[in-house]
This record gives sequence, structure tokens and C-alpha cells, in this order.
Amino acid sequence: MTSADRNYAVTAMALDALTHPEHREMLAYWRDRKGDSAVPLRSRFDPLDFPALLPRIAVIEVIEADEKVRFRYRLAGTEIAARAGRDPTGKFFEDLYEGSYLQSADSTYADLIKSALPHYSQRVFPIGNGVSNLRYDRLILPFSSDGTKVDQFVLLIVVIEQTGTPVQKGSFRTYGTT
Repeated sequence: MTSADRNYAVTAMALDALTHPEHREMLAYWRDRKGDSAVPLRSRFDPLDFPALLPRIAVIEVIEADEKVRFRYRLAGTEIAARAGRDPTGKFFEDLYEGSYLQSADSTYADLIKSALPHYSQRVFPIGNGVSNLRYDRLILPFSSDGTKVDQFVLLIVVIEQTGTPVQKGSFRTYGTT
């Protein structure tokens, strides 16, 4: 069975279920930046306000062309890249994911464009053709570059567990690859 065959369904959890202090801090920061607006301006988010979290933060942008919505990693932290065994920066979801995992990711972010609400969930990411899995809690926060339409997201992951044997390649540690 390949990773494309597996069901990595995601269920959103209530925001009051946030237990990790970094997630709670980031959500409070988002709410403060949002104020009375439906969604905060991306320009009001300064990643340097969270230097210790930068390795686990990603910025995802919405790209609309030919009546199609796509999602691309604008930036991914070093821990995200190391644990996934690849750097997703600059890549579209469909370049990185497949099967039910891709469908779930696209659906989640499309729903967040409409709702403009924070999203908290637990996720499993298959690595190395399914020989390793990364379980993590994630907080996705919607932002807007113009103040009206959600067109970017800030994602913060907290790793729960990673299976598989780590492989050292120079100074870079990866999982589930050879």
C-alpha cells in the first residue's frame, strides 16, 4: 500500500482544545492583530516576534489563476523541512502531496479561505513512501494582504511523534529516506 492509498483524514478541533503554550500564544497574537477586522493583515504579522518558533512555522499563499485555486509554500521553517525530508518552500501542494492527503489539504485550506477562521487539528504526514510518519498538531491562521480576502496562512506545527529511523546526511537529519 502506498502513501496515496492511506486515509489521512483531518478533523478540526475546538480552539479551546489548544494545550500547547506556543499554539495558545500564536492564537492570542493573531486575535490581537485581527482586532475588529474579519481577518488580520499579513503585514501585521512579524515572524521575528517568534524567533524560537521560526523552525516550525510555514507561510502558505493562495494562488488564483484560470478560476483555479492553488496553495504554495512561500516559506517553510528548517524543522519542517528536516522532518519532512524535503524543503517545501516555493512548491505547490500538488508537487508535494498525493491522493487523500492532497485532497484533504486542498479542502482544508479552501474551507479556511471562506471561513477566515483559525483551524486547529492533528495530522499524520507520510514520509519516505510511507516508511515513516510524522504526527503533529497544527494551528493554521488566515491572513489577508489587502484586508478583505484571505490569501495567506501562517501554520505552526508542534510535533507529537515521528516514526522511522533518522538518517544523517552531513549536517542534515532526515526520516524515512535513504
